[in-house]
Amino acid sequence: MGTILNGLEIEQLQQLVAQVRADPEAARSLNRWTARVRWLGGFKGRAYIRNHSFVIDEPADLVGKDEAPNAVEYVLGALGACLTVGFVLNATKRGIPIRNLEIALEGEIDNILTFLGLSTEGHPGYREIVARAYVDADADEDTLRAVWEETVATSPVGNTLARPVTLRPELSRVAAS
Repeated sequence: MGTILNGLEIEQLQQLVAQVRADPEAARSLNRWTARVRWLGGFKGRAYIRNHSFVIDEPADLVGKDEAPNAVEYVLGALGACLTVGFVLNATKRGIPIRNLEIALEGEIDNILTFLGLSTEGHPGYREIVARAYVDADADEDTLRAVWEETVATSPVGNTLARPVTLRPELSRVAAS
């Protein structure tokens, strides 16, 4: 096994970067991701992604059973996970050992009444999300700030949330089996 920094095998990371730098087409398959969600009754569903699955539910005050986070909470979790991966990647590329890292996220929906069909003002999505990074690492604050800024600027989930995305809804009616 080669050198490990922040839980990552450095030579493997360098090989990936070198391969994609030499042949950007090699990264094309990393641009497409898929998921399925199957309804389980009530407001509960199960998402299937690669060989993984997780449950989605609404809290009791939104008539769910509160057996799992809801979709907008998973959005916060997805952003936090993406920022965590990005921070570790960017720190590791700079040779910075990380002792501890936590990303705390808080979001506010613009107007939940639009989701409930009780208002046409505003929208049912997040108005603002605050992401705070707490890090203990072997680098000065300016360096860590630069890593954080690069992380935020290059976050796929962060960019998805911050930019317009084409959403192409399609419906297929299927007969019950």
